[in-house]
Amino acid sequence: MSETEGRFEQGRWVVDPAPAPEEEPAPEAEPAPDAPTVEERVQGASESVRKAVNDVVNAGQHLFGTPEGHEHIQQAARKTGEDLERAISAWADSARRALKRQQGNP
Repeated sequence: MSETEGRFEQGRWVVDPAPAPEEEPAPEAEPAPDAPTVEERVQGASESVRKAVNDVVNAGQHLFGTPEGHEHIQQAARKTGEDLERAISAWADSARRALKRQQGNP
């Protein structure tokens, strides 16, 4: 016989269901931190882009064995990163203008 919890019923071993886990009381609600500003979000996105570009450049250093390969991946990654950062900045400027319009500021 196995070591499972159970009992005999009408000559057969019946496994008892596992006890339901006890629910822990919900923790006290903490006040939500202030929502990040547009500038904080843009800065975070830009940092993320720079990190991604650096990661790609570093990976390219290990994956491509020739100096030409290294140079190619570095140039492509940096150009893509610059393009993405420009797009993020343009989006942020557009968002700022839209917020000012909503608030009634020209």
